[in-house]
Amino acid sequence: MTEPGASEQQSRWTVEVLRRAGAALNGRMVGVWVVEDSGDLRPLASNGTEAQAREVTPEVKVAVAHLNMPAPPGSRWVAGRLADAQWCVAPVRDRVPDPPPIERERRSRERLALELAGLCLGLSARVMGNGAPADLDLFERFLEQLGSFAQDIGAPLAVARTAVVRSGAALSEAEPPDEAGRRRLIEDLRSAGRALEQAVSLVRTVHDRARAVLEHGGEFDVVQVVWSCVDAERPQAALRGASIELKTLAYVVSVPGDADSLRLAVAALLRVSVRGLQGRVGTVTVSLENVGPVVRLVLGTPGADVADGQSAVADARRVIETGFGGTLTVASVPGEGTTITVSLPAPTHRFRDPALWWER
Repeated sequence: MTEPGASEQQSRWTVEVLRRAGAALNGRMVGVWVVEDSGDLRPLASNGTEAQAREVTPEVKVAVAHLNMPAPPGSRWVAGRLADAQWCVAPVRDRVPDPPPIERERRSRERLALELAGLCLGLSARVMGNGAPADLDLFERFLEQLGSFAQDIGAPLAVARTAVVRSGAALSEAEPPDEAGRRRLIEDLRSAGRALEQAVSLVRTVHDRARAVLEHGGEFDVVQVVWSCVDAERPQAALRGASIELKTLAYVVSVPGDADSLRLAVAALLRVSVRGLQGRVGTVTVSLENVGPVVRLVLGTPGADVADGQSAVADARRVIETGFGGTLTVASVPGEGTTITVSLPAPTHRFRDPALWWER
């Protein structure tokens, strides 16, 4: 007897698990029952016939009640008949149960066999679709993001292509190019270089996200995160009369952790620095550099007053400390300005060419 509606693979697995559990109980009957909304039990599968499973269902229900464990509707139970005609039951679960409190095994061989059978059935249900495992859900979400990644990558590549085509056309027509035309060509080529670098960084992001899905971890490029935060916050800063300037930028630095968490923390620190100017004209300078095994992000705002106890600073510090094992310090001198320093451990480094002329 096997569970109705189950896939062929799942049915074969259930039969094999029950067969081995029955062998551990010296060939006695073993089956799986589910609790219905009414509280009654319904047999799903057993190493006997359907009629035999239905006949012993009342006895299994009594055994489940005597187990003194929650039996909500939908829960499944493995039950096996013992030598004294009593029934031993164990829940179907997908997590290993806690060990005995006194660290001394007192469960019988039969109970251990049934608990292992319940664990096998619970884990197989996760893998085969009866409640998809978290890692499969994560993988599906990652696949859904690939379309947006492709769109994001296409935009900077289109910008780069346009800039290169315009520059090539201008070079072919100008004889010799005037100074103003030369400056325009250089700016177009710089735009192309920045767009290409952004596209490459997005490709790296796809790679890192894929590795994170497969390894339940992964790394990301801190430089790309800081760069994107600065680009995103510049328009809002301009509305307050402030500007954000990338003073120095480190090479590509990979750190383990969640890129979105760091992005939120850096964006919050940029907003705090801009608000610290209190509407005055000023510039927030952002520098990112490698200092040995640490990548250091420094936000400097002359004339700004930022209190260390602000909630945004506290939230950012919590993300930096708990999510990345780093530190965040705020040095504020009234009338002179504020410097916020974030230090992140960087166990691995990936360097790009330090002579990228378009960043000069």
